[in-house]
Amino acid sequence: MTEITWDDEARCELNCSALHFSKRGGRELGERFLQQVEAAILDASSDPFRFRKFCHDARKVRVERFPYHVVYWHDEASSSIHIIAIAHTSREPDYWRDRGLT
Repeated sequence: MTEITWDDEARCELNCSALHFSKRGGRELGERFLQQVEAAILDASSDPFRFRKFCHDARKVRVERFPYHVVYWHDEASSSIHIIAIAHTSREPDYWRDRGLT
């Protein structure tokens, strides 16, 4: 099983975005966002090479039904993925660039 680690700022982005959706569309929308992020992370962890590199060694997977990507780095040596950001698709591109990349 692939180990999944999180950048602290990515965890904060996840929680803040879920709270935003909960306030905007009710608790169900926030929960749906969390479920879709979890599904995207499962996609990435089941086959980390499926998604192409786009910035240094970072890869991204789209969050279905929401304008977000899960940005991650795959550590081949330990077969783990590190979640770098839960990034909006059209706000401040590459703001996360200095987070945990080799």
